[in-house]
Amino acid sequence: MRKSVFAVTALSMALTIGSAMSSYAAGFVSTSQGVKYQWGSGDYCTNNWVNYKNHWFFFGDDQLMRTGWIQRDNTWYYASDTGDLQGGIMKINGNVYYFDSNSLKMVTGPYTYNGVTYNFTENGTTDGSPYVYTEWNSNGTIKRGKKISVR
Repeated sequence: MRKSVFAVTALSMALTIGSAMSSYAAGFVSTSQGVKYQWGSGDYCTNNWVNYKNHWFFFGDDQLMRTGWIQRDNTWYYASDTGDLQGGIMKINGNVYYFDSNSLKMVTGPYTYNGVTYNFTENGTTDGSPYVYTEWNSNGTIKRGKKISVR
């Protein structure tokens, strides 16, 4: 009898302690300041990257998702207004840039696109520009063309 009372008491205490612990679903959270990403622990992503459905997002010191130009570790990235980093050839504010499709980092130097070699700098191409249908504003909003929604 004493063993069963002890077992019931121990089980009751364990259930009480377990129910006091909070569990959060990881994901995007809209706030009045902007979009944040909440980890399963309940903490928000701070000054770090999030990979969600094979798309990368960056959240700053203020925990808000960044769009437009992002400079991190002496490298430039570009995120659309949905926050996902972009890769490939892009026209931003009239200048054409190349972002590596795997690392999503802006690439400078020579790059061959459709059989023509262009020299890309931090300010875009120096010797003409390849034709790009989708054009972006510097804040990540689309100026012309189409974008694919991630969420």
